[in-house]
Amino acid sequence: MGCSWLLILGLVLNVAHCLEILGLDGYPNLEVSRNVTAVLGEDAYLSCRYLGDSLIQTAKWKRQGNSKGTAKSLAGFRLGKPFGRDNFSNPESLTNLTVQMKVSSVGVEGEYICEFESDEENFFASVFVSVVARPHIQILVDAETINDTHFQSVSCSAVGGRPTPQISWLVGGLPPSDHFFTVNVTETLHSNGTSTLSSVLRFPTRLQDENSVTCVVQHPTLPQPELTTAEVESYTRPNVTIKAEMVQRGENDSWVVSCVSSGGRPDTDISLALNTTEELHRESDTDSDVQKVSVYLPATEHEGRTVTCVFDHPKFTQKESRVLTLPTFYLSGVQLNSELGNISDDFQATEYLELQEGESDVVIGLEVSGNVPRYNIICSKDDGPLPEGVELVGMSLVVQGPVEHQHAGLYECVVSYHHLEAALRFNVTVKAPVVHSVPPTIGVDLRTEDGRWVIECSAADAVPAANVSWLLPEGVSEDFWFNSTSQNGSHSVRGVLLLPACSPQELTAECVINHPAFEEPENRSIILPLCARPNITISASTEWKDGHKHTKLDCSADSSAPAAAITWHVGNSDDNISHVTEAEVQADGSVSARSSVHFLSSLYAGQNLTCTVQHPSLEAPERRTIHLPVHKAPLLSVSLVQQQDPSPWLAVCRCRGEGVGKNLAWILPENAKSQTSLHSEYEGHMLEARLTYQFPLARHEGQDLSCVYQFENGNTEKKTVHVPRYYITSLRVLNHTTPLKSRYTAQPVVHRLSLHENHHNQKILLRVEGNVPEYNLNCQRSDGSSVPMEGAAMILQSERTDKGLYTCLASFYHHTATVNIQVEVINESEQFALMAMICISTASAILLILVVTICVCCKRNTRKEYKKRESVSALTALMHEPTSPQVKKSAATEKDSKEYAQLVSYSIVIDVKSTV
Repeated sequence: MGCSWLLILGLVLNVAHCLEILGLDGYPNLEVSRNVTAVLGEDAYLSCRYLGDSLIQTAKWKRQGNSKGTAKSLAGFRLGKPFGRDNFSNPESLTNLTVQMKVSSVGVEGEYICEFESDEENFFASVFVSVVARPHIQILVDAETINDTHFQSVSCSAVGGRPTPQISWLVGGLPPSDHFFTVNVTETLHSNGTSTLSSVLRFPTRLQDENSVTCVVQHPTLPQPELTTAEVESYTRPNVTIKAEMVQRGENDSWVVSCVSSGGRPDTDISLALNTTEELHRESDTDSDVQKVSVYLPATEHEGRTVTCVFDHPKFTQKESRVLTLPTFYLSGVQLNSELGNISDDFQATEYLELQEGESDVVIGLEVSGNVPRYNIICSKDDGPLPEGVELVGMSLVVQGPVEHQHAGLYECVVSYHHLEAALRFNVTVKAPVVHSVPPTIGVDLRTEDGRWVIECSAADAVPAANVSWLLPEGVSEDFWFNSTSQNGSHSVRGVLLLPACSPQELTAECVINHPAFEEPENRSIILPLCARPNITISASTEWKDGHKHTKLDCSADSSAPAAAITWHVGNSDDNISHVTEAEVQADGSVSARSSVHFLSSLYAGQNLTCTVQHPSLEAPERRTIHLPVHKAPLLSVSLVQQQDPSPWLAVCRCRGEGVGKNLAWILPENAKSQTSLHSEYEGHMLEARLTYQFPLARHEGQDLSCVYQFENGNTEKKTVHVPRYYITSLRVLNHTTPLKSRYTAQPVVHRLSLHENHHNQKILLRVEGNVPEYNLNCQRSDGSSVPMEGAAMILQSERTDKGLYTCLASFYHHTATVNIQVEVINESEQFALMAMICISTASAILLILVVTICVCCKRNTRKEYKKRESVSALTALMHEPTSPQVKKSAATEKDSKEYAQLVSYSIVIDVKSTV
């Protein structure tokens, strides 16, 4: 019975071990990139790493052949030495089969297998490589004319793409409408596995207003759609007009009538029509965007004629016309200028004009009524020539010198233009002067001009002329002049005094007027105010040129004339700094003086610069001082930016300051691939340069990255940032489970647990052991379907379909850990049967142990009794005489026979135990 239970227990353990083997992953302890997309003409990386504890003897990459079971070794380790062939590089190590593959053709697409061999077993996994090709984009514009309609075709080709690219069009930022745009797409397959997609956009030029179209190419190898713009011809509606202007050719006047078209594209068809059959002189002129067709028409021959311009353009729905009617000329008459005065008209053909004897600078103006472009004037006196001293100047008769009696008489002026003519007759009489003493009208005016005071003292309309003079303080430099005019027998005298606009003291100027009508001279006084002090301002500005900071200082002084004198000094030094000074006179007569100095900021950093202003209104020069700051050193900082898994990490190096250059560099470990980008932006005069290094976490985990900034003088500054080292030791199941162990390792491989049927939303709690700050956790069934998760718990509905093997994966970048869970779903009847079996098995085991214990105890007691009898029989044998066994047997008593029988029985028991 004991042997039967031992056999049953061994059978149960063997079945459990078989179930454990069936539940294992076919490719354990391997980290592999399952699917790889490679670009034709570039390099791709195949990654496969063994993470187990077995001692790997050989490792290799091979490609699945066309026939079943055939494979070709491409790279790996043979006899401890790496090898690589057919565009494959040597792998990194015996447990890391990461290789670089040159993608030279589409034929490299297919399934690749990495295989690790140890003494116990083989490990292998497959990787599928997909090959894509980046297309080359070409664009071409062509034009043609069909039935007088101009068409344009824009061809856009994506050459050598795989898979086939997508091509679309944008016109004015929008897809082309189907109203008049047509798109024709063709595809050409190439022998190397790539293809060319061509799209042709065709449209009539007159219906499209944009001067460019854009081809949009989309392809998996392009991070964003590729936009290629082509310039195309477009039509523009012109502005059309008609105009006429008068020109003179020799003695003849002509109208130049022009038909003008501007801003149109293409050129406008222009024709000019005139209601006459005579041959005309026409001219055409095209200047940039302006077209002009002109015709010359004699003015007198085409009075009142109509000229029509006809314009034709593709943008016009019909021809447009512009009409112009040329004017008809006329001369209404000639009359004297009404401003003269003393003109009388007796409603007859002759006008009368009275002049004063001795009057000077007399001008008799003539006014012509009409619309003629020009005319001729001929004047005569008493049917003869004009008297001496009288001349025809333009449209006026000018009497040179004083008026005399010989200037009196009948004047006639005839105005003519070709066949048009008008005449004026007027009688001039000369009146003798009457002398009366008339006092002058005195006026005084004060103003500033060109930085000086202008004082004007006038004695106007006096008979006879007044005498004007000036009284000034001693020591004042002055400049004055006088002039006089006469009109209608009265005289005006004007005296002008010029004084400096700025004076350190208050000045008084006095004008003295003498005249026979005055009993005593008349005086007029002018007090000149003190000069206003200049308004002084100083400002500073900086700019950067070729990496150096330059400073510009401006010192301005707004004052009355003259302009202020400005100089520059450094600190307390008397040495002048080279500067540029300019002065500007304002509308109010003030003067603005401005002085500027330019220098390298480092030349006077930390020092004071002084602007000194000198002006006649100042008793002593005034100074304005500005302090130049010391240039601050740039600020360098480094930081790490963790992006969302699986994005690469970023190491950011920032350098901020004035005049910061772009001499930033990351010091990376050997064989590290640099993927850096430099970005800089200005905030006023501050420049912030940012150098970003993008890397996968596995490359520099646990290492220090240093950023170095090099100054122009050769000095450097370095900042270091540490990349943390992360790990995930295991993924634990917190629910009560029964571990099933592998024959090759003592660690549990599958955790078995049971769920009650029809108990919804039961949770399997998981916990990630490690130091990662965060992780991704997901679970899948053996068929690959996902399981709902709530935080770190797997949610099951406890249905029959939930039974099976589950694999949970926790990952943080390249750190991963997995756990396999065998879920059993039992109902109440099955649970009762299982409890009964457990109870029966337990009772049987206890009974078996009890029986074995009793047997052992009995055998120990029997062994003691046997030893005692054996010692007695030995003593008895010594007391008998030595005889043969037969004699002993025959001489034995009945009591001795019983003891012998017991010895034999005990011997059998010993044999049985020995056998067990």
